[in-house]
Amino acid sequence: MNWQAPFYDIGCAILGLGRKFREKTLGYAGLNPGKRVLDVGCGTGVLTRLAAAAVGPSGEVIGIDPSVRMIAIARKKAARLKNGADFRLGIIEQLSFETGYFDVVLSSLMLHHLPPELKRAGLREVYRVLKPGGRLLVVDLDRPGHPVWWLLVWPGLLIPTVAANLRGEIPSYLRRAGFSEVRSAGRWFNLLTFWMADKL
Repeated sequence: MNWQAPFYDIGCAILGLGRKFREKTLGYAGLNPGKRVLDVGCGTGVLTRLAAAAVGPSGEVIGIDPSVRMIAIARKKAARLKNGADFRLGIIEQLSFETGYFDVVLSSLMLHHLPPELKRAGLREVYRVLKPGGRLLVVDLDRPGHPVWWLLVWPGLLIPTVAANLRGEIPSYLRRAGFSEVRSAGRWFNLLTFWMADKL
């Protein structure tokens, strides 16, 4: 997604995925000062920076993304805003963090980019780096909640990275990764779902 980096934030805003959407996402995360947070597939870091503001200087927020240009933009914006978020190149299926390090992991509009085997491997890694009692918040494509959406998105059923989302299979991926408490917390435009998954 390197080519999208310069236009990513504008594109999200046009699609209704701007600041209100990010603030809604963060509201479900329930962050408090002092928490350690990982944002996987952080893109240009909008959600990551909001999370850093929520946990304050006593907390720690790290955003990872495989795109060099996304991380470069995220770092530049954080520096300009004097935001404490830390941005690193990284991939969800090979997280370079110790077991049980984070209180919360965020995944916003990332899973639908991954083929099934990487979804499974990545979610297992997320489970590993979460503390017992920690939480994963996922917001991503789900089975459309209105027939009109099916007219627009049905070709996604032919795309291996997207098909599992549109078939409503993300909760089963989360459970197979080890999360025993998985629940839907809300919807956005009847196309995206917010899932919360707890590590007991």
